[in-house]
Amino acid sequence: MTKISHPDYFLPVVEAIEGNEVLLTGTTEPMLIRGICRATHEKSDYVVKYLKSPRMSVQSSCRELLAAFIAKELEMNVAEPAIINVTPEFVDTLRGKEGYKHASNSIGLNFGTKYFGQGFFQFIRNQHLTAKQFEQAERIFALDIFISNADRNEEKRNMLTDGETIMIFDHELAFGFVMDIIKNPKPWIISEADKTWIKKHFFYPALRDNEHNFDNFVETFEVLDQNFWDKAVDLIPDEWKNEQVDQIKTNLTSLIRNKSIFLEELYKVLS
Repeated sequence: MTKISHPDYFLPVVEAIEGNEVLLTGTTEPMLIRGICRATHEKSDYVVKYLKSPRMSVQSSCRELLAAFIAKELEMNVAEPAIINVTPEFVDTLRGKEGYKHASNSIGLNFGTKYFGQGFFQFIRNQHLTAKQFEQAERIFALDIFISNADRNEEKRNMLTDGETIMIFDHELAFGFVMDIIKNPKPWIISEADKTWIKKHFFYPALRDNEHNFDNFVETFEVLDQNFWDKAVDLIPDEWKNEQVDQIKTNLTSLIRNKSIFLEELYKVLS
């Protein structure tokens, strides 16, 4: 996973050329497509979440992208983000197929990820975690609280594993604090309302019942510095930029300044 702050990193812009199937397991009704990267001219499979599909919008597409950038910068296993360009010519190839309506209403730039599904499978209830998986579970749990992502639970896990690596994806509901009517003035303090969804997190039981350590991971939040934010904002398509970007940056930056208190909160929520 290349950090976005690395000089060699680029966000692939992909021309959609062939639609394969709608992945009906996702609320947003994502589609598996074939596309060509403008920069490398390589053909690959991607999963596109159409701008006008359920729960998707300019704002949620931007949140998806920012969450992926943050996970990459923290060196986590996250589905590689891409921008999928949907053209009228591509939409014409979908006539009579599932996904045509969402695609036809989503001409232009859409959020997508490089497909990694082969060899990966869903977690089962109470699945035993290997030592490597448990370490990743600690980081995923802490990340989700850091970015206020309430959408990784028993009903909707939004991650797959190949037996060792855990790959995370689907973050359109991340940064839930931007939707709060009454904002938490101290985001490094976990609110009572947040504790409700945190206790439903898929990894909550496993972490609560075993020794866990978040110290080193929380220290790495320091990499989300001004250089990171400058690069992230530069990579976001202009038509996706909105007031939520500044809100997210302000919230997370203030939390990082108080990361020692946030670390204590992480331990308390599992006690």
